[in-house]
Amino acid sequence: MLLAALIAIMLSPTAASAQASQNSSIRKSAASASEAQQNVSGKDLFQQHCASCHFTETTAQKIGPGLQGLYPRLSFSDGKKVTDASLTKWIEAGGKNMPGFKETMKPEQVRALISYIKTL
Repeated sequence: MLLAALIAIMLSPTAASAQASQNSSIRKSAASASEAQQNVSGKDLFQQHCASCHFTETTAQKIGPGLQGLYPRLSFSDGKKVTDASLTKWIEAGGKNMPGFKETMKPEQVRALISYIKTL
């Protein structure tokens, strides 16, 4: 009898919903930890490859434009729309006075760098 009651409780929509909610929270927590780790990696990459030419704490020009708030600005200095794809292309191919990094950065490093730039 007790076993039947326990099974009925476990199979109830409320229990299933609670379990699904708990699993969702675990996935979100793991994703947040992964994103935080990616931002740390991206910050390190920025310091190695980008900081000599770009500011992070302002939009002021250094050698290249300052990158603070790049995504909220919605466009690059040349007027083109800022998206993950367009920024990836810019990083890989380079630009007017910027070298391309396609040969020196792996795709996951470019993604980490973009993840960090989004936090500026």
